[in-house]
This record gives sequence, structure tokens and C-alpha cells, in this order.
Amino acid sequence: MSENSRRRVITSLLAGLSASAVVLAGCSSDVEGDIDAGMGNATPVPAASPAAPDTGRAKKIDEDVTDAVLVGDRVVLKAGDKIFAGPLNNPIERSMKLDAKCGELAPGGPNALLPCEDGIHVITDQATETAVVGRGTNYSAAVGLEGGRIIGAHADSNVVDVFGADGELASDFKAANNGSQLVEIPKADNDADVKLLEVNRPETSVHELKLDESRAGSALRAGIGVGKVASGDHVIAAADTKGNQLLIYTATDVIRLHQAAPAPEAPWAVAVDESRGIVWVTSTKVNKLTGYDISSGTPVKVADINTVADPQSIVATEDGQIGVFSATGDGAQIFDSADVDKAIADFKQDAEKIREEMSVREPADKLPTGAGDTKGADDSEGETK
Repeated sequence: MSENSRRRVITSLLAGLSASAVVLAGCSSDVEGDIDAGMGNATPVPAASPAAPDTGRAKKIDEDVTDAVLVGDRVVLKAGDKIFAGPLNNPIERSMKLDAKCGELAPGGPNALLPCEDGIHVITDQATETAVVGRGTNYSAAVGLEGGRIIGAHADSNVVDVFGADGELASDFKAANNGSQLVEIPKADNDADVKLLEVNRPETSVHELKLDESRAGSALRAGIGVGKVASGDHVIAAADTKGNQLLIYTATDVIRLHQAAPAPEAPWAVAVDESRGIVWVTSTKVNKLTGYDISSGTPVKVADINTVADPQSIVATEDGQIGVFSATGDGAQIFDSADVDKAIADFKQDAEKIREEMSVREPADKLPTGAGDTKGADDSEGETK
């Protein structure tokens, strides 16, 4: 192994270990409060150079798209005070207006949700509003669950509201302050409990919410400055924007950091590609989309794609398509399944080198160098006789 390769491996291992140390140090229900200078309050980092996308189909969108969620086979976008909706190949087919000060767009089962100062707005895949839940309350984050329940985090307190399918308040309880994002936690086998992850960006932490028990559970620090978080069927992926890492969590009993890997500078948005077992990360400073195979103990980079400028949003469909959206008016970049597969194939040689460099190598005799050499000892012993 070359010296440069060895350094890359050591850097990768240290990055993972440092993330584990930061997270495990906060492995309790109380990780709120003072944090070290420079930690938390992550925001997207502007691009350092012009974008140079080299694959996928470009879609002109003269809007600054900051959020994107899938609703069935359509995508809903947020750009300032505008909401767009349409199929992935025409995501601005329909539009409507809402307050630009509203929070991040979130999945809500058959709809999308938008937490605002006057409640949680329920938006269809046709860019129409059907209801406002929790009217009159200022929410910073929301998420919808199968069966119609909607959960919202108060913007001005640590209260979480749980609304039934009828839109009426069913329960509330206290959780973390600064609820920036709510994400449904994948259910473990034989686990009927419904749990959420509350992301606290100001204090770069994640908090388990046990809905069936109306209480907060375990909590962890999340890197140095957590960005967006996304869940799949089995894992939760988070971008550590300030730490330049991808973090992979599991939450079968409590939240655990399962994997960590270095990511291109300033990762922000993530998506779990269930069709391939890959997590995709967009890095805004370098206009990159990076794919990581998470099937082994350590994420392995398997794709490296140039994107539109400032890629703050990404979606991955069930049939293997990917959409990346610019937050500075550079439009959308749509990848058909074949485009994605080709990008992975083109990077295959590099991925194999990465796997080889990361593998643990042992000497053939599994002994330290010189441990099996007794000649010197025999000679010395003979001389003393």
C-alpha cells in the first residue's frame, strides 16, 4: 500500500472514530445545553466554484429550491414562498404560494407538510392545500405517519404535538428544544412501537421520540454540525455538514451510530436509495453527489457525480431515479435509473481500490515481524554455555 493510500485509510478510520467518540460521549437523554465553540447551527455552505454537471438531464427551474420530498410518484418542492409539484421529469408542473418564512418541507404520507408560524399546512401532490393542522401554533418541524397522524414540534418551546387522522390534537409531550426536523424511525422486526427522530441543528443532536409512550427517549450528539437527515427501511442517514461526514444510525432499541465515513466538503442533503442499498449525499460547497454502499461495516464510496450549483435537495425514487435540485436557480438534474447505474459502473474501479485499502490485512503467519525468528536467541544461549 502506498503512503498516500495509507494516509487515506487512517484518515477514514479516524473520522469514523471521532464521530463515534462525539456521539457516544452524549449517549444519554440529556445532550442539550452548552456545546463547544464552532459546533452546531449548520447551514448550507455556498459553492466555492462554478457547477459543471456532466450527466443526467437538466431541467430549467428559475427558483431557489431548498426542499424536496416524494409524495407517491410525484415530487413536491419548496422555493421561497412557492410550492411546486409534479412528476420527477416535470417537477414544476403545478404551483401555489405560501409564507416564505415557513420551515422545511416534510413527508406526510399521501401529502407533504409545511410547518409555519400559523400551523402545519397539508399540501397535496397537486400543489393544493387541504388543511392547516394546529392552527394558530408556530411549528418548526413536522412529519406525517401512515394512518394519518401528524406530528409537529413547537418553534418556541420543547413541546411536541400529536394530531390524529381527524386533525384534532390527540396528545402532547416535552422533547428537545430547537426541533429542526422530524424523521420517522424505521421499525425493527417485531417492534410495533412508533418512534421518531427529532433533529436539533443548533445543538447538533438527535433525539428519539416514543409516540406510543408520549415521551422522549435516548439522545446523541450528531457529529459537529448536523445538516439534513433521511430514513430508509432499515437505517437513518445524516449529513454532518461541519464535520464533512456521512453518519449512519440504527435505532432498534436506542439510537446508535452504526457507520461513519468522510464526505466531500459541506455535505447537506441525504437520501436513502433502497433499490440499490446506497445512501446519496449532496455537498454544496463542491457541487457533488456522492453515493455510499452501506451494506458492509463501513460506507464505501461507489459513485462521484458533478451536480448543479448548490444542491440542497435530493430525492431517490423506488424505481431507482434520482433528482437533485439547486438552491441558487441552477435548476434540477434528473437521473434515470440507467444514468445512475452507469455512474456507479464508471466508478467501479475506484470503489474496488477503496474497498481494498479499507480491508484489514494480516501477516501470513499472523505474528508480528520477527516473532518467529529464534535463531538469534539460540545462538546467544549457546554462547553462554
